[in-house]
Parts: sequence; C-alpha cells; structure tokens
Amino acid sequence: MITILPDECLLGIFNTLRINYRTLFSCLFVSRHWCRIIISILWSEPTKYFDDLRLVRIYLSALNAEEQALLIPFDIVLPNYSSPLFEYSSFATYVGFYFVDRDTDGVKNWLCKEGYEDVHMNNDYNYYDDYSYYNYDYHNFNEKANAIKYSLISMFLRTSKKLKHLNVNEPIYNKILIEKLQKNTTITSLKLRINNLESIELLSEFIDKNTTLTSLDISRNALGFKEMQKLIKALHENTTLISLNLDYNSLFSKGGNALAEILCKNTTLTSLSVRQNQLGSQGSWF
Repeated sequence: MITILPDECLLGIFNTLRINYRTLFSCLFVSRHWCRIIISILWSEPTKYFDDLRLVRIYLSALNAEEQALLIPFDIVLPNYSSPLFEYSSFATYVGFYFVDRDTDGVKNWLCKEGYEDVHMNNDYNYYDDYSYYNYDYHNFNEKANAIKYSLISMFLRTSKKLKHLNVNEPIYNKILIEKLQKNTTITSLKLRINNLESIELLSEFIDKNTTLTSLDISRNALGFKEMQKLIKALHENTTLISLNLDYNSLFSKGGNALAEILCKNTTLTSLSVRQNQLGSQGSWF
C-alpha cells in the first residue's frame, strides 16, 4: 500500500484525518514517505494553536539573521534550538497570532514567560495563555510583541511555499513588509489591522497590483472616508477580489456613495460587508 498508492491518494486519505491528530501522529512512524506527507498536514495551520509555547519556540528558532536583527533593540531573549528535521514553517497555509474563540495571544504569552532575561515564570508551563502579560507595561510590552510578530511574518513569507491565509490583528505593517507581500503569489486571504494613512497607501498599491488575493478583511479599523479614498480607488482596478469586509470603518454616507459608484462597475466581487459604517439612507443604496 505504501509504495503502490500515489502521493495524491495518500494526501487525500490523510487529509480526511486532519483533525484527528492522535491517528495522524501514529501514522508518522509507518515510513519516511508517510512521514513527509503527514508532516505537511500537521503543520499546515499550527498558529491556530499558538498558545502552546513549544510552537512559538520552534518558529522563533527559524528566524534568520536579518529577522533576528529586528529584535535586537528590544532585548528579547530568543530560544536557541538546534536545526529541526523539517523546515516546519514551509508547510504553513494559515498564519495568525490571535484567537478570538479563546481570547488569547500566543506571542504575548511567550514573551511574558520566556522573552525576558529576568523572567520569573515557570518555563515548563507550555500550554494556554494565563494573561500574565496583563501585568506588564502596556505600551512597552505591546511594542515588543509586535516586533516579534513582524519578524515571524517576515519569516513565514520567506519560507512558506503554500501560505494562503494571513491574519494579523495588530497594526504592524510598513513598506518593507508590504513589498514582501507584493512578491508573494500564494496568499488568497488577507486580514489586517491598519491605523495610519501610510499603511492605507501601501495596502492600496498592493491591491492595485495583486492578482491572487480573493478575500480582504480590513474591518474594525475606524479609518474614515478620507483615509479610505485611495483604497476604494484601488478596488476599481482590482479584478480578483470576491470577498471584502469593511465593517466598522466610519465611512459615513460620503464613503458609501464613493464605494457604490466604484463597485457597481465591479464584476468579480460576490460578498461585501459594510456594517456599522453610519452610511445613512443615501450611502446605503448599493
């Protein structure tokens, strides 16, 4: 069976077991061939379980010299792991750091427990966020956590050959990262937090040139129509987006009218959400 079935069949079979981790894990030891196939499934969406500190350690150990250098100003103590058997980040199809269902942030959890020289937490505590980081200075701690996320995103964009979904709940985007996104040809779904005009301009340029993105979520940014104008214009040129979420962005009636004018000419968008934008009676005529 191991040598007769083609990889496509084995992958299909193992994919039906993708949430049955115990069974998949036991199959790892059947053969090297099975192991290579199953590893790609087990590590396809690992950041959905990023409150396990062991995962954070593994990925931080995968940062290259340039990505580590970004963290030097923050005096963050990185784990020192030997090279793993597989480049686990190369299998990632989904990357995100915040989990709404558990209201937890794996990077902040790791930083609180292991990211400081004088850390007093128990390093054997591997599971689940206990919100200890709430006791740290909010601004300083968030700045360090965002720096780590920035380096990790850079690493995933560099190493992952199958990355399709990127979900970042912090406003950490800049020109360099957007340029890296522009070079990516695999991401189809993007969810971002953006909080300034520069980020909007960079994102607008990205959307204007991108030909693979099908889903964009920039909800809950409260940007306002003035800041969103360039992005709305970029939507006019885009021909690949089929889903767009602009909830809670304070577009008001002026933004609603501008969006309606552009989207009425769009032939690809099939899903649009503009809740809580105070569009008014005039701006709600889509």
